[in-house]
Amino acid sequence: MINGKPRAILFDLDGTLLLSDHSPAEQFILFCARLGHLFDDDAPRRLERWQHEYWSKRHQVDADLAEHGKDKFWLAYSVQQMQFLGVSGPLDDYSLKLEEWFRDEFIHTPVVPDDVRPTLTHLHNSGITLGLVSNRASPLDTVTAEIGLTDLFDFTLSAAQAASWKPEAEIFLKAVHLAKATPDTAVYIGDNYFADIVGARNAGLIPILIDRRNIFPDADCRIIRGIGELMSL
Repeated sequence: MINGKPRAILFDLDGTLLLSDHSPAEQFILFCARLGHLFDDDAPRRLERWQHEYWSKRHQVDADLAEHGKDKFWLAYSVQQMQFLGVSGPLDDYSLKLEEWFRDEFIHTPVVPDDVRPTLTHLHNSGITLGLVSNRASPLDTVTAEIGLTDLFDFTLSAAQAASWKPEAEIFLKAVHLAKATPDTAVYIGDNYFADIVGARNAGLIPILIDRRNIFPDADCRIIRGIGELMSL
């Protein structure tokens, strides 16, 4: 861990500063129950870990998109999740039903936790450079404006702008350059162990995992349960 105050703190967006009011993994489990497939209480956490790992593998995502096309990508994604959970039966038929239920019933409302703005304000006022780094394809300025955080970031960087996808080192190093810092004086905060923690560490940054639902209890890094814990960083 860094000695003294970091020069820069870089944040992931989705799952870190911007949350869904409902867990897609938990909803997937509930929909599977409608199909007659029940799981133990730890299944949502296992599935969410699988989802995190899947989305950290750009080559796999790209290969699935190339194989199935955009129209059928999510159907194939549902099949993979059911296979991971050990669901048997007509998985292609199940995936069509799951897609229908998600489309008709799963309402995703983005939420910024109450501790985010006060914490970012405190860090910003203390002279730390703050950056937002995300695997989103589009620039992040629009979303920071929508959630009212534009004034607190010194810069934003999307995967498309960086031409690099976490956990690749290049996106982290480009962010460090924008922050006018060095990797060993920069902290990266994210919720995806595979993309954020592994990637930041491999690029030489100091990683901190935000794990509100204890998805990665054995993570080999500093873990926080809320952004407010950074007040004492």
